[in-house]
Amino acid sequence: MTKTTTNRWVLALLLLAATSAAHAQFVGARSLFMMSSLLDNPAAAGQSPCVDMRMGARAQWVGFEGAPNTQFASLSGQLGSSTTFSHGLGGHLMLDQMGPWRTLKFGVAYASRIRLSVGGTLSGGIGIGLVQYNMSASVSQALAGDPAVLFEPTGMSQVIFPTLDLGFMYNTKSTMVGLGMHNVTSPTLNNFAPGTSTGRAVVLTGAHELKLDRRFAFMPAAQIRLASGLPSSVDVRGMFRMDNKIALGAGYRSQSAMVGLFQIQLFETMSVGYAYDFGVSSIASVAPSTHEIVISLSACDKDDPFFGNGMTCPAFY
Repeated sequence: MTKTTTNRWVLALLLLAATSAAHAQFVGARSLFMMSSLLDNPAAAGQSPCVDMRMGARAQWVGFEGAPNTQFASLSGQLGSSTTFSHGLGGHLMLDQMGPWRTLKFGVAYASRIRLSVGGTLSGGIGIGLVQYNMSASVSQALAGDPAVLFEPTGMSQVIFPTLDLGFMYNTKSTMVGLGMHNVTSPTLNNFAPGTSTGRAVVLTGAHELKLDRRFAFMPAAQIRLASGLPSSVDVRGMFRMDNKIALGAGYRSQSAMVGLFQIQLFETMSVGYAYDFGVSSIASVAPSTHEIVISLSACDKDDPFFGNGMTCPAFY
């Protein structure tokens, strides 16, 4: 297969995916999902009592031309709190690039949470945002009339639409369970390509911290992503943490990849996470590697009593 043929095959698949549903930016897999929870659930806004910033990048299928590449940044903090109530605000910016497609998403989220009499807290959040799709105009023109493309490109290279997200979360000082619902209004994009729908997506996340002794802990976590028109995706992982400083573990993404995970706290206010995905799907024969890194910057002292009073779950950090 020549390089030109390969490029055309990739572009045709991308355009075919767009005609059925443009879901990718709402449910994009991230191996370090517990370090970037605001992207999955608006109820995570203000989980920390102080300003909390996350920055990350993911390079998927390294070596494959036009492979997905994602960068994001998020900022969150509390607006106020009492012994039984707190609320917070957050925002994020995410850029996805895949072949001729470029997706930019900006969102803001508000969340409120109450402490329950049975222990732990229950949070509810709402997020609004804008998504911008871009497709290279030259690619659109080049593919016009191509028999590999199942629709005739309209020539429109950009579209912008609003999104509405909802989320709920329950957490104690050792357990977190969250439900995020993305793109609830699901606008159609017929002016971009006939029959295109942005679709809705649901993200379920759970994590737990199991203390093994004074120095060591084991932290299993799982995430399920569901989107209309796409197969479900399941991530499971487990990490061993030592002295609240270093964590090492492994995970598996359904029919996609084996994952190696590493996290280290460099300073009191800074943690870095790295994930290496080794593909187990058919594409692994030409591009087996995916790299992901997330940097966490927090104004909070991890030894502050706040982190032991049940208002947040250590799995986030």
